[in-house]
Amino acid sequence: MNEQPRNPDPEIGDAFYGFVASEPQLTWHDGTPRLYFKAGQEHYEYGPDGSRTKLPTTFHDVVAFRGAAVSGDETLSKLDWFVAHGRLEPNTNPNTGVETKEFIANRLGPDAARMNIEIGTPRRRSQMESPNRRQPARQVVFEPPEQDQPEHEQPTRAM
Repeated sequence: MNEQPRNPDPEIGDAFYGFVASEPQLTWHDGTPRLYFKAGQEHYEYGPDGSRTKLPTTFHDVVAFRGAAVSGDETLSKLDWFVAHGRLEPNTNPNTGVETKEFIANRLGPDAARMNIEIGTPRRRSQMESPNRRQPARQVVFEPPEQDQPEHEQPTRAM
């Protein structure tokens, strides 16, 4: 019998929200897919009066493996907005020896709030057929509800 724990801890991690700043690169290492791209993240400072000042955009490394890598490769292109769930880990560049941090995404996909996408499709709406494509004919019939009619008119009362 397959027994599940009563109150499993939720899967909690870090989230990353930004745009794809470089063309995503899918590679394979020992049969495991790996997706890499540079991501830009916009920053703002909010004033007490409700004003918003744009701060410089920062750029970060994003890496995904296995299913997240394949899914990200199918759904993301340069300049797409995305949302990712994962963790931040230190990384040392083998060529320069410089230590940076990279975001390891285990969930990755387009940001439906900022992208013009159709959920369930692997491509952006702008890459699909033109918006004037023929839609299947739908027959919409609306009949107003019947109103109750009194059997006889009520006399008007004088005041």
